Amino acid sequence: MSTAKKTAKKVTKKTAKVAKKTEAKTTSALRKGTLAYLGLYGVAAERARLRAEQVKGLYNKTTDGLFEDLVARGEKVEELALDTAKTAQKRAVETFETTTSKVKSIVPTSLPFGANDRVEELEAEVKALNKKISALSKKAAKPAKTTGINKDIMKTDKKAA
Repeated sequence: MSTAKKTAKKVTKKTAKVAKKTEAKTTSALRKGTLAYLGLYGVAAERARLRAEQVKGLYNKTTDGLFEDLVARGEKVEELALDTAKTAQKRAVETFETTTSKVKSIVPTSLPFGANDRVEELEAEVKALNKKISALSKKAAKPAKTTGINKDIMKTDKKAA
């Protein structure tokens, strides 16, 4: 058994050495990967900065007078929009006037008072009629009071006997 223990210790030591080497390689590879990523980020940032400077230079060279041209075009569009809005407004006013005149021609003007007055008059009339109806229903709901003996009932009872 002593040889088995010695062999086991040797294998354990070798395994530990291999594990340490593997761990060192893994740590080194991880560190190198992280550094490569940072380097890639740095290159991308530098290239983006260069491209931005190129675009800015091109823009400054090619946009001479572009802003003024855009302002002039905007003024033309504004003028067209105002003309269109004024035309639409005129059409709306004309349509309103013609429709109003048609409606006025249909509504009878022979009434001695306006349509709103007639509506108010009818509402007042309905209110008065509702009061009369409620008063009549209250009277009908109350039974007639009888005082003493009803003579008509007594007469019919005597004749029947």
